[in-house]
Amino acid sequence: MRWSISANSPKTFDVLVDNDVIELSLPTLLKENLKFPPRPYQIEAFARFFYYLTDYKKRAKPSQLLFHMATGSGKTLIMAGAMLELYRLGYRNFLFFVNTDTIIRKTKENFLNPVSSKYLFKDRINIDGEQVGIREVENFESVSENSINILFSTIQGLHSQLNNPHENSVTFDDFTDKKLVLISDEAHHVNALTKKKLVGEEAEINNTWEVTITRIFNSNPENVMLEFTATLELSHPMIASKYNSKLLYDYALAKFRQDGFSKEVKTIQIDIEAIDRALVGVIISQYKKKIFSKYGILVKPVIMMKSDSVASSTQTEIEFNKTIRNFNAGNINRLRSINNDTLNQAFLYFESLGISDSNLIDEIKEDFSEDKVISVNSKNDSDQKQLIINSLEDKQNEYRVVFAVDKLNEGWDVLNLFDIIRLYETRDKGGKTTTQEAQLIGRGARYFPFKLNDSDEADKRKFDADIEHDLRIGETLHYHCFNEPRYISELYAALREIGIVPNEKTEVQLELKDEFKKTQFYKTGFILLNKKVENDPKIYGEYQEPILRHYFTYNIRTAENRESLIFEEGSVAESQHIYKATQSYELITFDKAIIRKAIAKLPFFQFNRITRFFPSLKSIDDFIEKSKYLGGIKVDVTGLAKDVKNLTPKVKLDICIDILTAISEEVYQRFGEFKGTKTFSREPIRSIFKDKKLYFALNEQSDKEAGRATMRGDIDPKYYVNLLANDWYAFKENYGTSEEKFLVKFLDSQMQELQKRFNDIYLLRNEKFFKLYRFSDGKATEPDYVLFMKERKSNEDLIYQLFIEPKGGHLMAVDSWKEDFLKEIANEAKVELYQNEQFRLIGMPFYNKFEKESQFKDALINVGI
Repeated sequence: MRWSISANSPKTFDVLVDNDVIELSLPTLLKENLKFPPRPYQIEAFARFFYYLTDYKKRAKPSQLLFHMATGSGKTLIMAGAMLELYRLGYRNFLFFVNTDTIIRKTKENFLNPVSSKYLFKDRINIDGEQVGIREVENFESVSENSINILFSTIQGLHSQLNNPHENSVTFDDFTDKKLVLISDEAHHVNALTKKKLVGEEAEINNTWEVTITRIFNSNPENVMLEFTATLELSHPMIASKYNSKLLYDYALAKFRQDGFSKEVKTIQIDIEAIDRALVGVIISQYKKKIFSKYGILVKPVIMMKSDSVASSTQTEIEFNKTIRNFNAGNINRLRSINNDTLNQAFLYFESLGISDSNLIDEIKEDFSEDKVISVNSKNDSDQKQLIINSLEDKQNEYRVVFAVDKLNEGWDVLNLFDIIRLYETRDKGGKTTTQEAQLIGRGARYFPFKLNDSDEADKRKFDADIEHDLRIGETLHYHCFNEPRYISELYAALREIGIVPNEKTEVQLELKDEFKKTQFYKTGFILLNKKVENDPKIYGEYQEPILRHYFTYNIRTAENRESLIFEEGSVAESQHIYKATQSYELITFDKAIIRKAIAKLPFFQFNRITRFFPSLKSIDDFIEKSKYLGGIKVDVTGLAKDVKNLTPKVKLDICIDILTAISEEVYQRFGEFKGTKTFSREPIRSIFKDKKLYFALNEQSDKEAGRATMRGDIDPKYYVNLLANDWYAFKENYGTSEEKFLVKFLDSQMQELQKRFNDIYLLRNEKFFKLYRFSDGKATEPDYVLFMKERKSNEDLIYQLFIEPKGGHLMAVDSWKEDFLKEIANEAKVELYQNEQFRLIGMPFYNKFEKESQFKDALINVGI
């Protein structure tokens, strides 16, 4: 009898992650084989999936899992990484199915076309030392055991092939004796059936399809089904019931936006003709292009012209092309007369560049000419047109305008869409159209990646803490529509529902006090900061080679099996136990040819790569023989006694590959491509700390004080400090979290004692003004505050610079690496002397009002002692 144990609720894996049972690190398998580095939430998705496959005691078989992840969050990269791991675990056959041919064509570019900019794998895929290919197949009869074999099909096509088989098509027999991975994209379409009560022929067709998929899935207990969608209604009772034990990861659009991976969304509502609304979009799009160009960023902003019918779209496209051909000063003057802030900014910027109306007209005619306009309204659109639509970011793709009705509502991956023009003014009563529009906006809000400096995260918003920066417009998707209050209200309700805009937001002005700006400290003082640099020992002298672990274990597969009889009381009678033995080996005693073969199978150990981490290494022979490298490694091998005493060459090779893989994982984790310099250099205070406008989504802050002023009338007294009366607080206000406000109040209570030993005391809030970089790997952190104090009794100007990080209790564990790094600063930082000034850099322990205040106080009291 077989016992089935269902998985726990969706919260199970949240708890496992929160308690560090699931380690959020990226395996070498993915580092070596994925073309694009996964984002933190993608790393978490992989970690949950890998844990479920190999360590989760309640894994159901066959296994069905749902990744509910936001539009634009890179679900296809998760599919690619999952396929690599499943191949490593012995899976060779993959069935990818979705509802449209368009998405299939796009996905083939991701998986099969190495020359495509959207291809997700590196040029060579290496798994456990073997080179692996990716092949498209029509069935699973004759597949390559050294390849990931993928059968692509629409839902309808799959159903048709299986129930009306023909030569070379896939049949149910293909699934009877093979382990299979089913990958369902846009899986919410499946659940439209779950919610509906269908009748007649429609019910029969859909039921047959559901039965077909279920039959495939259940054909082998080792099968795995992975479902991906961004728009599953988990609030629906039947959906919630179906996925209660299958939801592996829920990364909603609201969280995606909160984490900074989307554009911000703004509407431009003007009562003008549709063609003029399109021209407003053209002017603003050209403005965005020039702002990007100002910073040396080559971007071709794309506009989507959205119609409610194919006929209307076709007619407007004709009118648009004619208007652009005849674009003239009259058009410019009419647009100038429109009272809109963003449009006015555009014209002012053109004037600041010395662009005359005549030059602007020529630019518009060239950049938006008919050969740079494309429509996707026909069911018979060519594959070439689909490739164009899904490669709009490519340099050789010159299209600026896309006309569409509904064909781009799903499966459209575009990053450089910055404006959507709603060309119709109707409003539906049921709200379905408005919801679809909101979902389209969510799709268009994918962030276009760029960097202003090497320390920037390319794919995250950079100006939430500086919303007056002119490049903020490059982080904004504008939705141009008619100005009808009820429609706008419904649209924003739909946008809030899907999570692409917050329920409540505020903009506040963070200003330095005028008195502080007059101080000598502000005018001539410095802050000391380090830099992120390539971890190249040939350039920087602060490098220490990794010290390898010298003890490993390895288990030989015994082909052991057992049959268990489960009694009613739950006790188990087992078959005869198989006894194992363990024997120790020195790796150096293995045939050198075997070790070399293992090294050759793993790209990490190519000599030109490994010397990046071990620069003193002279040869591969040294790496094999020297005791500080492989020559000093011992391994305990466990298995059947007869196998352990006489290791076969194959087992020795497997042992070597296992050890080398573990070494590469550990080196990658501890020594990446970058590091933070231990040398801290001077930066003028006046150039780092400035006035700026901040943006807060109030309703989404886990801390209710974030974004709210300390000096407001209704503040809780436990947070209140009269900031204007205290010269040591450099800013006029504190919009920080409750923990940050507790810190300021605590420092206020200590100031009288501090002023006995120090003068020129200034606390400055770091509102994304500067970053520090961890010495080991260059990982960035932004301490919330920096406290400057000049020692009174010193014969020289001895200035203490304290980096301070208030931290909520729920974040102390996950951010502990930041505290560890801050503690390293006092002993590791190198500061150059400037004239008579001396600096002491100190990273303080985390401040937490209820858990760490006494520890923080002790550290503060001991400064300078």
